[in-house]
Amino acid sequence: MQRMSGTVLVALILSGVLVVGGALLVVVSSQAPASFGWFAYQPLPDSVFVPGSFVVLAQTAVVGAAVTGGGLIGLGGVVGFALGRRSRVAE
Repeated sequence: MQRMSGTVLVALILSGVLVVGGALLVVVSSQAPASFGWFAYQPLPDSVFVPGSFVVLAQTAVVGAAVTGGGLIGLGGVVGFALGRRSRVAE
């Protein structure tokens, strides 16, 4: 079994930290109260609600999702690199 080089190990740890940190940022920002208010009124009986494509996300949730995505891309690259460096087993 080959030993993992220091650079690959650092990239693996950094990518893992980015994934966990980004996910925590998304979770924490989604629990923050909305500053513009929510009302739970019953809809009128003759009206139909059709939701639009507008979704309200906090800026920290968007940043957290981007950090998580970057970390996942980094993890994929590191794992692909490590798997590509493996030596083949003689048959």
